[in-house]
Amino acid sequence: MSVGEVKVALRAAIEAALHGRDVFDRASAGAKAASAAAEAILNGSRDEDVRAVQQALAAASAEVEPTRRRFVNTAERATRYLNQLG
Repeated sequence: MSVGEVKVALRAAIEAALHGRDVFDRASAGAKAASAAAEAILNGSRDEDVRAVQQALAAASAEVEPTRRRFVNTAERATRYLNQLG
């Protein structure tokens, strides 16, 4: 693979990572709104299944920012490497 081909591949990877971040942001915003609505409805419930759902939503919510950072870090690292290639 030539340096030019590597640069093309890196540019495509950067674009894909940024696009992925944007799609993820939209999906997580929708999930956040749905989770808030579910929490408002289910708040105070002592049902075991409801508590399990609330715990699953909390666990998923905790993964949002680390996942978003992975998209951003991928784009940043690929950009640095692209810049090093000149």
